[in-house]
Amino acid sequence: MGGKASIFLVLGFGMIILVIGLNYGNIANSSVQNEVDYYSSTKAYNIAVSGAQVALNQLFLDIDWDAGYSNSSLDDGEFDATVTKNGDMITLTSIGEYNDVSREVTVKLKPSSYAKFAWYIDNMSSKIFVDGDTVYGPFHSQSTLNIGGSPVFFGKVTTQRGFSPDPSRWASNGFDPEFYAGFSTGVDIPFTTTDYSAQKNVAQEGVDSYGGSSLFMNTDLWLNFNADGTVTYRTGSGSDTSSYSPPVTEALTTFAPTGVIYLGKGNIYMQGTLSGQVSVVTGESSGLGQGNVYAIGDIRYNEASMTYAGGNDYEPTASTDMLGIMTTNNFIIADVPANEHDVIIDASIFCNSGGVMAENLNHVGDRGKLYITGGVVAAKEELIVRIENDGTFKGYRKHVVYDERFLLTGPPEFPLTESYEIVSWYE
Repeated sequence: MGGKASIFLVLGFGMIILVIGLNYGNIANSSVQNEVDYYSSTKAYNIAVSGAQVALNQLFLDIDWDAGYSNSSLDDGEFDATVTKNGDMITLTSIGEYNDVSREVTVKLKPSSYAKFAWYIDNMSSKIFVDGDTVYGPFHSQSTLNIGGSPVFFGKVTTQRGFSPDPSRWASNGFDPEFYAGFSTGVDIPFTTTDYSAQKNVAQEGVDSYGGSSLFMNTDLWLNFNADGTVTYRTGSGSDTSSYSPPVTEALTTFAPTGVIYLGKGNIYMQGTLSGQVSVVTGESSGLGQGNVYAIGDIRYNEASMTYAGGNDYEPTASTDMLGIMTTNNFIIADVPANEHDVIIDASIFCNSGGVMAENLNHVGDRGKLYITGGVVAAKEELIVRIENDGTFKGYRKHVVYDERFLLTGPPEFPLTESYEIVSWYE
């Protein structure tokens, strides 16, 4: 029995060693295959990304390009790229292939909106940013950025033509501006003017197709937004409403079913608390006396879109309220009792040929701050504050908090830049 047991023991160990050897061989073969598969997948992914970059370059050269690529050789593999368009949205799909392995990259692009700026000025002229001015969010001057004290910028600052005075002279002038996200010069982001015809057509559609009443011509318009989702409006002439039509109150969605309130050849006087999404437009002005929007009080969201988070931080909320204000000429803080100390504006403002200004600035005192949550895009920097020779202020210092929702969206029919930008990249 001892001899047989030894034989069985030797055979058992031999079988175990054989099985272990086979397993080691399989593991070695699997490791090699896994490495080959990983290499092929990585190679296919790199080809897909490169194909997307090649196609994107064509789109940036010609936004109407849609020829795509088919079976194009690249790095021992090949890629296909297709371009599809749905309204303003462009979808680019690139598929890379290597050793029968495929990887896909999908890129979505849309027109860049001016609403992505906290403050954008095409021409600053002699206007300046002063002590007490604070901007949270992206800032751009298509001309120079004129510094007249120690303003604070928490977002990235870009200018096309640098600063006045030159940064080397700030200290000698007693200036100490703060740029917490840095600044760059020589950046060209052209300003695109508009006649607001597209916005007028959208308002007209709301009247013709959905029974709205938000298209007005050859009149002035008084608007009061109500927190319950309604709007009260009157028509007449000038800032004195005593001769205006009787007030009418409607649900905002009934009044402006396509999200646009349009006034041609007149001025809008507005205030209130907005619950909903709408853009207010003044177009077709025949001079500086028309095409303006006057803030005759605070213009606020029913639910604030940004909230103070402590320190230097603001955070977005779940608010769905959204307001665009588009003027042919100026957005004007009216010289009325409601605006004598601090004014709050929740909106993204676009001034086609003017800017944001304070009315009767020479005849008012220090009125505190103009609080804007959203942004300003304007052809010109107009006067909101004036510094007297004795160092005192007239008007409002700026406190602008960028509405971060506008990075990906914007108020209805808000003007677009002439370029597209990538909004998503799926791999």
